[in-house]
Amino acid sequence: MRRAAPYEAFYADFFAEMLPKIHKFIRARFPSSQAEDLANETLLTLWRKEIPAPRDDTELRQLRQLTYKIALGHVLNAQRKEVRERDAVDRAVLRILPGSDPTFEAIVPDTLAQAIDQLGFNDRQAVNLLIAGFGTGEIADILGVTPKAASMRLARARERLDRKINAEEVDVNVDTAS
Repeated sequence: MRRAAPYEAFYADFFAEMLPKIHKFIRARFPSSQAEDLANETLLTLWRKEIPAPRDDTELRQLRQLTYKIALGHVLNAQRKEVRERDAVDRAVLRILPGSDPTFEAIVPDTLAQAIDQLGFNDRQAVNLLIAGFGTGEIADILGVTPKAASMRLARARERLDRKINAEEVDVNVDTAS
């Protein structure tokens, strides 16, 4: 749906005004490049809400407050993600101590490792934890999701890996046939 010109004009000006302020607010907690991404994500979230342009100063003040609340939500989500990632790394490092399991390279063929590298971050994270020997319940705890969500993530990752590996086999056969 196309928004009305006054709506777009107001939000273009509002975003130009708020982007540096939101960036500064977030930069207190994250590096500048990540703060920039989170600030842009904040304004995108606000845009998607399709809130009518404020009619007076009170509504404008409320819109600014909402913008900061959305930014805070993105900051908290990013902080939780960092903690989950740190926990995942810590648990994986503790799990794979020298002398326990063979190394990743020794148990994962090159074609599979390359396919895993092509997965999205969430899929790759879940698959690497599975390869490290964690069960679905443990993966769910590490990633901070429910066991069902971890199971679904692993199932989707397996499907994507199958497609990638099968596509590589077809490419290999085509190359040898020519």
